[in-house]
Amino acid sequence: MKSSRPGILLPAALLTAVIVPQLGLGLMTPTVAKLAEEFRVPHEAIQETFVVYMIGYALSVVLAGILADRIGARRVQISGLLICAAGCLLAAFSDSFYLFAVARFMQALGGCVGTVTTRLIVKSDYPESKRLRILTTLASAIALTPCIAPLLGGMLLPSLGWRWMMGGVGMFNLAALVLFWQVDTSPGASDSTGRSIIAVYAANFRNADYLAYAAGISLVWMSYFVFLSCSTYALQTELGMSSLGYGAVISLCAVGYVIGSTLARALSARWALNEILLLGSRVGMAGCMLLGILLSVFGSVLPALLIPMVFILLSVGMVIPATQAGLLKSVSRDIGISSGQFFFFQMAAGAGYGLLVSSFSELGVRGLALFIAIPMVVLFVFLNMSRALSKSPEEQLKAVSRT
Repeated sequence: MKSSRPGILLPAALLTAVIVPQLGLGLMTPTVAKLAEEFRVPHEAIQETFVVYMIGYALSVVLAGILADRIGARRVQISGLLICAAGCLLAAFSDSFYLFAVARFMQALGGCVGTVTTRLIVKSDYPESKRLRILTTLASAIALTPCIAPLLGGMLLPSLGWRWMMGGVGMFNLAALVLFWQVDTSPGASDSTGRSIIAVYAANFRNADYLAYAAGISLVWMSYFVFLSCSTYALQTELGMSSLGYGAVISLCAVGYVIGSTLARALSARWALNEILLLGSRVGMAGCMLLGILLSVFGSVLPALLIPMVFILLSVGMVIPATQAGLLKSVSRDIGISSGQFFFFQMAAGAGYGLLVSSFSELGVRGLALFIAIPMVVLFVFLNMSRALSKSPEEQLKAVSRT
């Protein structure tokens, strides 16, 4: 029997749903060398499957935003998890590189709908006074998953192999599906204005603040995604790290993301939204400068990359929740469609930039550092040397804790 109470099952369902996208991405980062060996393709070909995943992610959030307004967020979430589980199992049994790439696309297309649907479910099923607690919990899970998933992947790969790991992710998706099947969610009051999708998209393109927040999240995601998807050659080949060591480095750097998110929420009580964005961009710029200095002085050694990356990901951790709060502030209606468009910009930017960077074969530590730094420098210039965002005294970041 389905439960109509949010009590325990609904928070558990929401928690698993927000973990799925980052788990599917982070768990596989230490497997690049093994996949390249098994499918007999270059490392950069496997790196491009991460781009395929991001393309699926981008389409997923757009479709989730559109469909949730029509058939309900819960139905979209259940359908997405089923598609994701099927993609995981197809990947686990793939005997060719191209079938594996298609399976990864399916995995992202279905599994990443939770980026949009979970926020819509919280909005419809929880009163205003109770949203903060559940959304903070979800934000913490999203922040912690990139820290745990790469390390877990590096630990499991030698003993289980990537196929069993992918099958395990599929089982996790099915477990999340069962949780959602056991709960009923309220359709909530629609915030639709009755405008067509194109009209909503066009209105957002005329909304300067919306575009600025979308640009901010896209730029920091480009830096993070390149580090996640294109660092295999630099760390495992040039620096000779094992899959476990590689996963540990990715996880350690992602700790900066958690610290950044925590700092943004702590500052939200007394700092305006755009002040936190500016601080985040300056921390990222400082990380880029430190990256250049350490690589120039010490050469291509692990600490010269690792220490600055913690600061850069601290910036990412601050900017992502702040820009998501900006999304909720800059758009008052048609939030489902607008959220899908917003996250599409983020994922499409990561996919396009990742595709560009992955075209450079044998990308060493210095080249990787350059491509990580470029979007962060652009963000710094964009926010600090332009009037990209309107500034009003009521722009407090209490909403950061609600994303």
